[in-house]
Amino acid sequence: MASIRPRSLPFRALRAPTALRPTCRLHITPRSTVQQKSQFTRNHSTSSVSADEVSHFSKLASEWWDPMGHSRVLHLMNPLRHEFIAQCLAEGPPPADALSPGSKPANLHYLDIGCGGGIFAESLARTIPLDPAADAPTPTRAASMTAIDPTTALITIAKNHARMDPTVDSHLRSGKFRYLNTTLEDVLASEVESPSESSVTHPQYDVVSLFEVIEHIDFKTTTPEAFLANCLRGVKPGGWLVGSTIARTLPSFILNQVIAEAPWPIGVVPRGTHEWNKFVNPSELHAWSQEALIRAADTAVTRAGAAALEGSQWKCVGTIYVPGLGWKIVPGSEDWGNYFWAIKRGV
Repeated sequence: MASIRPRSLPFRALRAPTALRPTCRLHITPRSTVQQKSQFTRNHSTSSVSADEVSHFSKLASEWWDPMGHSRVLHLMNPLRHEFIAQCLAEGPPPADALSPGSKPANLHYLDIGCGGGIFAESLARTIPLDPAADAPTPTRAASMTAIDPTTALITIAKNHARMDPTVDSHLRSGKFRYLNTTLEDVLASEVESPSESSVTHPQYDVVSLFEVIEHIDFKTTTPEAFLANCLRGVKPGGWLVGSTIARTLPSFILNQVIAEAPWPIGVVPRGTHEWNKFVNPSELHAWSQEALIRAADTAVTRAGAAALEGSQWKCVGTIYVPGLGWKIVPGSEDWGNYFWAIKRGV
C-alpha cells in the first residue's frame, strides 16, 4: 500500500536500551460501567476514569514492555507520536520561541494523560538533555515529562522499567521525569504558586498528550466536551493538546475489532480491548474541541464566548499500519481507522 510520509526526523534518541521498537476524527457512545473499588486503582476525586478499563489494562500490565506482546502495536506506533508532535510544534511554535528566535532549546514541559506502562512517556524522557543548557536533541524539545495514570499496576511497571535506563533514572531522581498514580481531575485540583499577572493556580504544560485514551474514558459520568475542556485547562496558552484515537467507521470495525482482536496469530490485541461504539470520528472530535476551548476559558465569574477560539488551531491526519513496514502517516485516511489529532490553544 502506497503511503505518504513527511520528512523523517532524527529520533534515534527514542530507542530504548533494550531491543524495543515503541508504538485518529472521534465519536464516543457511553458505556455502562460500575464504579467499584479494585485492587488495581486508588480512590481518586475523578469522574472520567472507567473502572472496567482500569481492570482490563491492569491484566495486561506484565506484557506492557514486551515488544511482541499485546502492546506491540503501541511500540510500533510510538515513533510516529514524536513525529506528529514535531509537526505541530513546527506549524504552531510555542510562545517561548519568541524569546529566543533562531534557537530551539529543550524548554517544553509535557503532561502525558493515561500513560499506561510508559511507552511514550519514557521515550520522551529519554530525549531530555542531562545538561539543561544543551541543545534539544530532537524537535520535541522536552525539558520535563509528567506522566499520569489511575492504574496502580501500570505505574509500578512504568517506574520499574524506567529505572533500567541510567539516563531516564537520572531524570526520575532529579524530578524532570515523574510518574504519578493519579487522574487529570486530581492534577487540576492541585495548586501551584500563581504569578502575579495570572489567575491560573493549577499546573499547565506546553504539550499535553492523550494517546489512545479518549475511547476508553467513562462517558457515562462525564461528557466529551467536559473531559476535553479539562485537558485544555492543563495546556498553557499557545500550547498543544495532542492525541490519537480510532474513527467509528466500517473499515475501522473490520480492522480494529474483527482482525486486530482475532485469535493469534492474526490478532494483535486481546479481545475486548476496543468497543467500536466508543470510537470517535474526526468531525465529532473537532466539534467537541470547539466547545471545549470555550469551556476551558471559563472562569468562576465569567463565561467565555467565541473569542476563546481566536488563535486556536486544529490538526488531524490518518495513520495506517502496513505489514512489514509498520505505521505510516497517510493524510486523508482519517476515516479508515487510526488517526492523530491536535488542538492548539490560543494565546
